[in-house]
Amino acid sequence: REMKKLRNKEISSVKVVWGGQAGEYATWELENKFRESYPELFSVTP
Repeated sequence: REMKKLRNKEISSVKVVWGGQAGEYATWELENKFRESYPELFSVTP
């Protein structure tokens, strides 16, 4: 997780590692958008 600070706002992003036939690569995605698309990755289970 990475936090970028703007003047009046903080933006949280997560590093996503994508895998595929050609190999793996990583991108930074906005955390709130990624949570909407993949909520199961952020759920906390005891």
